[in-house]
Amino acid sequence: MNLFPWKEKRLQTVWRVGKNGRDSFLVGTAHFSPISFRKALTRLVQESETVIFEGPLDRESMATVARYGARGEGTPSVYDALEPAVIREINRQLADRSVQATMAGSFLDLMNVKTSGFLEQHVRGVRPWMAFFTTWSAFLNWKHSMDVEAFHIARELGKQIAFLETIEDQLEALDGIPFERIVNYFNRFKYWSAHRERFSKIFLEGHLQKYLSVTGEFPTRCESIIGKRDPIFFRGIKSAFEKGRTSAFVGVGHIPGIKKMFLAEGYRMIQEEP
Repeated sequence: MNLFPWKEKRLQTVWRVGKNGRDSFLVGTAHFSPISFRKALTRLVQESETVIFEGPLDRESMATVARYGARGEGTPSVYDALEPAVIREINRQLADRSVQATMAGSFLDLMNVKTSGFLEQHVRGVRPWMAFFTTWSAFLNWKHSMDVEAFHIARELGKQIAFLETIEDQLEALDGIPFERIVNYFNRFKYWSAHRERFSKIFLEGHLQKYLSVTGEFPTRCESIIGKRDPIFFRGIKSAFEKGRTSAFVGVGHIPGIKKMFLAEGYRMIQEEP
């Protein structure tokens, strides 16, 4: 039995995108990851003139996201909408967990929070999406973010860095996640372990269709996060690809839509291991 499958796998959510003799890379990332893909990410960044990300990933920008997410005034309460049994079970499982990694790379570090009475401390009084991502990252207890790691590598190597949207754009998208999707996913907490294992396996396989099939109920699989942003991301990435060799890093959930748009415009896309 292989207890550490991530440690023996390569990054396979990479596509070489080409047209008119010019090639670049489109990379589907896991915002949360149990291991570092530094070696693969470094090779991708080294081969590129420009490196693109969804939005700013510096510590100051992440602090802005964390502060905004903590202000839940005027938003519905996820905590009040949860089933009592779900609250008890989440609190039981996360009571003693040390949380370090989050979507922003360090949300909880920035907020200096503790995990005793987890939901009472982290879900009450915050924006719905912040409640979800804080709980989800604590549950995963994974220490890495591919986006953040690639961003720091690009800075270390002195690459030109560009973003597809602003922090304000990202916050608007997060606020657009339907409240009902967040609550429904919380109330299905007993399935989170199975979801985590399936996602890990499918991400390592780089299998897009399987990924779509297992993430249908995930809160961020919605119009605000995927449908509205895919065309914006595509236009920004395409523009960069036309100017020079580029590596574009976006969440793997955006890859199916962006891939479809590239293929519709006659681009060649080959999935490969860097």
